[in-house]
Amino acid sequence: MKNERSIAAYSGLFLIALASLAIQIVLVRLLSVITWYHLAFFSISIAMLGMTAGAIQVYVQRGRFDGENKIEAITRACVGFALSIPASLILLCVLPIGFYRSILSLIVLFVATLVCAWPFYYAGVVITTVLTRFNAPIGRLYASDLTGASAGCLIVLGGLEIVDAPSLMLWCSGIGALEGACFDRVAQSRSVRRYIAFELLFFLLGNLNAQTPYGVRPMFVKEKFQRLSYQILERWNSFSRVVVYRQQYLPPPLWGGSPIAGVEKIFFHGMTIDGAAGTAIRSFASLRDIEHLRYDITNVGYYLNRRGNACIIGVGGGKDIQSALFFGHDAVLGIEVNPIFVDLLQNEFRDFAGLANRDDVTFVVDDARSFLSQSRAQFSVIQMALIDTWAATGAGAFSLSENALYTVEAWQTFLSRLTEDGVFTVSRWYSAEHIGETGRVLSLGVESLLRLDVKRPADHMALITIGNISTLLICRQPLGEGDINRLRQVCEELQYQIVHVPDHLPAEPILRQILSAQSTEQLAEAVAQAELDYSPPTDDNPYFFNMLKLNHIGTALSLKEGVISGNLRALATLLVLLIVLGVLAVATIGVPLWLAHRPTTLMRTRGFWFGALYFSLIGSAFMFVEIALIQRLNVFTGHPIYSLGILLFTLIASTGMGSFVSDHLPLTRRPWIYVFPVTTAVSVVALNTVLHYLLSHMMAEDTTIKILVSVLVIFPVGMLMGLFFPTGMRLVQSHYEDDTPWFWALNGIMGVLCSALSVFVYIIFGISVNFFIAAVAYE
Repeated sequence: MKNERSIAAYSGLFLIALASLAIQIVLVRLLSVITWYHLAFFSISIAMLGMTAGAIQVYVQRGRFDGENKIEAITRACVGFALSIPASLILLCVLPIGFYRSILSLIVLFVATLVCAWPFYYAGVVITTVLTRFNAPIGRLYASDLTGASAGCLIVLGGLEIVDAPSLMLWCSGIGALEGACFDRVAQSRSVRRYIAFELLFFLLGNLNAQTPYGVRPMFVKEKFQRLSYQILERWNSFSRVVVYRQQYLPPPLWGGSPIAGVEKIFFHGMTIDGAAGTAIRSFASLRDIEHLRYDITNVGYYLNRRGNACIIGVGGGKDIQSALFFGHDAVLGIEVNPIFVDLLQNEFRDFAGLANRDDVTFVVDDARSFLSQSRAQFSVIQMALIDTWAATGAGAFSLSENALYTVEAWQTFLSRLTEDGVFTVSRWYSAEHIGETGRVLSLGVESLLRLDVKRPADHMALITIGNISTLLICRQPLGEGDINRLRQVCEELQYQIVHVPDHLPAEPILRQILSAQSTEQLAEAVAQAELDYSPPTDDNPYFFNMLKLNHIGTALSLKEGVISGNLRALATLLVLLIVLGVLAVATIGVPLWLAHRPTTLMRTRGFWFGALYFSLIGSAFMFVEIALIQRLNVFTGHPIYSLGILLFTLIASTGMGSFVSDHLPLTRRPWIYVFPVTTAVSVVALNTVLHYLLSHMMAEDTTIKILVSVLVIFPVGMLMGLFFPTGMRLVQSHYEDDTPWFWALNGIMGVLCSALSVFVYIIFGISVNFFIAAVAYE
């Protein structure tokens, strides 16, 4: 190709890769609002499946994508890509997607699957045709593809701070039109202005949609019809959609209200996060306005009369900060990972909530664990009340940002920030019939104290409950007789139930065994035979909310309380997803091959099958590394934004750099063809070791330093991973040039399968196992 046409082709490939990854991430965010987070994860697999279907189309009907026909086919696909995005968006926003309770809901889910895959089919046609049918260095082409994908991460990161998810998808339609202009330039056509006009139109529509509450919005959220008349404000970012509802004058909402609480009404605004997790902003002008907070079990720790400074993990609507002020703390620090909440309290609801104007209240937008690791401040009370969400972050739908708060290492950090007489209070869901989260939170508390060299953890803990809420108190020092008597007095007055205090172990055998443990080995024995997984989560397996044991699936799925049901159902859905994706993979790969009538002699050639195995393995390995890396670094950097905007960007960009460099390396010749796979495998294992070191030795460093170190660690491994695809393409092109789209599709379909399989592996076995599987695949 001539130089100008080459630049246009590289630019077009860059843009469609950018738009494709941006839409994939936005779909995760959008589906996390519309439905539950495990179905949001499904969009990742479906996006890759759609692209694979496009690749198969190029393979089966290769006559349409050869010679001069290929540019015309590409421009048509670009138009289809641009137009299918708004069509998919509208259909997705009107579909009531929910759990599989009926045949109708399964039909709706199937339709939603096709809707999600629709734009990616066209993207797959374009990318496959350019990578396999253009006469250009494969390393440079693949580098353009990956560089565009990495830029898509940044587009989402910045875009969702400006507009909502539906509007950002319309912007991506404009990018689709722009890529059509690039490929039209390759054909030296004069239709470029038409594509530019479409681009401007889609950008304008996106801007208009962002400015009005009556534009394209999800009509059904968590299976409930949305009444816009009740909403007064909506905000989006890369990991949440927060809706504030009009003011109400009702009895105060309490997590675990005492039966003796009055019915005096208060003014408040309800809020939802992704349509499910709820909180409220309460009117606060004087202590009388928040007197009702004395009757919430989440505040029982304040009755121990610890004075000094308080720290609130998870600000939300400001309720817990107001509680600390009501109980007389000198100063309150509120740490919130979601900047939307802090912005609302400091601006639109500044006077209503009455917090931002006070000198004794400080807000910090950061991950609590990351901030407290760097801080040397001491607190008499650290409160973490019902911090959880079903939301899918942009970095991956099974990456719950709160999980990093519920690990042994995190709790060691929190306990180390207490004063000598300080108390760490954690409120979680509770059920008298099923131990559920209570068992795990107690196990987590016991192990955290054991690692701090506490000999009898039970003497430092108390568990108080009412209804379906429990509050665990963990103290630096053993609870004295005065503390125990005070708790008994408060519980009798407020009609709370005491499950555990140091002189009263629980009646439930498993809870009693957990609290009686005086070593890590005894704790492991106590939880080994339980139907749910009560083992304390660690940074290597930080999934507090997943308690499913594979040999007790039936029992686990019968549970109803708290987030247990949702998260157990999520993992069960993941198992179903693996089966469904396996069937779809066979259909996507096998059926087109049958229709194409490929010669049986080709199928029996040794080289063909080695090529198929090669592309299957590198597709699998990349996905295992990518997802495990995001999970590990999400804990290390402390924020899902960094996983999405910087770390995922770095991984994909470095892979693109490796692809570009591969054009200048003799990787298809011996001994290099053996050296670079082994080097990559060793590097992946070493990466896991390095990340373990970073988590244990650098958590207290400044966030900027942690990000810089993460980038430096990721980049060389990413470059090595980027060598494989272009090298494989050069090897197969000499013997199976017509089949290169099929190899590309096979690479993609294995990515589809392993995007689900890798999640299953790290949730059940831990993140480190993913790195070892990837190393074996690369070797």
